[in-house]
Order: sequence, then structure tokens, then C-alpha cells
Amino acid sequence: MLNTQAVPDKEFLSAEADDNQQVTFTGLEWKFFVLELKDMIAAGEFDVAKAMHNARFYAEIERRTQRIKAGHWTEHELIEVDDDE
Repeated sequence: MLNTQAVPDKEFLSAEADDNQQVTFTGLEWKFFVLELKDMIAAGEFDVAKAMHNARFYAEIERRTQRIKAGHWTEHELIEVDDDE
């Protein structure tokens, strides 16, 4: 786990964010960050900012999926679909 200062998402996603800012990853974000970097290096690319952005994006999707599966989705009301129709 990295011991660094957290960066708010608004600043993190800003194109004008300082490249020298320290970033804190959750365990899930770190997992996706490492996978993104491996994929980029395998493709002959190297863009740390893009890898960080993608890692946060994928981690948020994973967190929301887990919340839905656990029945704790509160931000939006889920619409039930009748499979018989």
C-alpha cells in the first residue's frame, strides 16, 4: 500500500493537475493500475496519467457492481424487468 497524500477526483481528472502530486490508491485501484500499466507496456505505450485514470474508472465500476450484488445500491433506483414479457 502506498503511503501518500490523497488527491480529490476533480483535481485528479483535471488536465491541469500537477504531475508532481502524490496519489493514494485503494487496493482495488492499485490492482487495476498495475494491470493497465502491464497492458500499456505490452502494447508499446506508457502513459501513467491514463493508467491512473483507467484504474480509478475500473475500480469504481467494480465497487458499484459489488454494491448492486450485495443489494446496497442507493444512488439510483433499479428498475425491475418482468422476464415473462
